[in-house]
Amino acid sequence: MRQYGAKRLSEWLRFILHTDDTPSRAALAFAIGVFIAWTPALGFHTLLALAIAFLFGLNRVAVLAGTFVNNPWTFVPIYTASAWLGSFLTGSEVDAPRLEGKTWSHLFDFLAQCRPWIVPLTMGTVILGLTCALVSFPVVLYGIRWYRALRQTG
Repeated sequence: MRQYGAKRLSEWLRFILHTDDTPSRAALAFAIGVFIAWTPALGFHTLLALAIAFLFGLNRVAVLAGTFVNNPWTFVPIYTASAWLGSFLTGSEVDAPRLEGKTWSHLFDFLAQCRPWIVPLTMGTVILGLTCALVSFPVVLYGIRWYRALRQTG
């Protein structure tokens, strides 16, 4: 009875996580997650990744793993490089927004200061996100194939 329950749980997790993919589909799912990680949808990366994974039937684990490229250690470099590239390509010279004070009016002033950065930041994140996704696809594909070959031989 326990084996039946464990087997059913395993099948259910395999269905939910959708881990029975070919190496190329798993690498594609990871690359899509990397692209999502670079988007300026702060706080919504995980939800966006899961929605896309369920919508297109992708490997949920791979998409989330790619999405977690954006984490507390990489947050500042990702958006700094994106903002710099986007402002360079658009030719915009906008001052960096500054958050001063601790009242709601200061927060709204900060958000108003961020408005000129929308186009440069979006352009930078799309270009760098696409570049990183294109680089990550063959790297992850090679890694998956290598791991599966190693597992089959040993």
